[in-house]
Amino acid sequence: MTTITVMSQNVQYGARAQGRWEALVEAVRAVRPTIVLLQEVNELADPEQARKAAADLGMQLTVAPSRNLPVAVAWQEETLKLAGVETKYSLELHHGYCGPRFHVPGLPAPLVVISTHLTPYSAQGAAIEAQMLIARAYRYGGLGLVGGDINHPPLPVAGEPEPAWERMPPYNRASRCLPRAGENEPWQADTIVGARFRDGDMVDVAATVALQRGDLSLLEPTGKAGLLRVDQLHVTAALAPAIGDYERVDVGDASDHFGLLATLDLTRIDETRLRPYA
Repeated sequence: MTTITVMSQNVQYGARAQGRWEALVEAVRAVRPTIVLLQEVNELADPEQARKAAADLGMQLTVAPSRNLPVAVAWQEETLKLAGVETKYSLELHHGYCGPRFHVPGLPAPLVVISTHLTPYSAQGAAIEAQMLIARAYRYGGLGLVGGDINHPPLPVAGEPEPAWERMPPYNRASRCLPRAGENEPWQADTIVGARFRDGDMVDVAATVALQRGDLSLLEPTGKAGLLRVDQLHVTAALAPAIGDYERVDVGDASDHFGLLATLDLTRIDETRLRPYA
């Protein structure tokens, strides 16, 4: 096994109760991901519901403890061998994180895959959460991915326009924009979360593929109502050369978020950039 696909999907609160879960499962199974990062899986806090969800997906699944809306990770058991699951600091984050790690033959370190949902209420608060997750991504040798509903603007790519802030609710602008000098000043994105990922030697998967292809359409919003690319995938420096493909997955009315799907060629990792946690 040299190539894996990682999908991230905010399922939107109450997916099964609202009759959307079956359509989400169909959308996931259609793209056959190796790993699925899930957010807003409140119903899966019930172990019986989690078992049913795993059976529906045809995958193994683990759910993290949460103070608010849980996150989870599912994976193909026949493809990946689980080495452990970390949720050590999950209750310290607004929604939490779920960090399974896998033994992959030929890799010099476990592959850490973290699903998260950062706080929507403060870019500064989300940046602190991101800093914690960067450390967890590097904790087991330096082959890591952090993905999910990041909730805040990533660092912009050259030529990418400023989001249409005037069309957004005031509470989203207050959380996701820089303070203005006056009420007539233009809104500007607060990209502190994206900067924290960059400064932690994490690489934005969508931006990487968009630049390689010269295709800014890959950076279109992932939140269907929020007009931002809030859903993101970031990989550690050693895993960055493995980035192969990226696309949004339209799940229709099954969620208010698009899914993300990335391909990683694990034969292309850069062992010189492994940085074990100290």
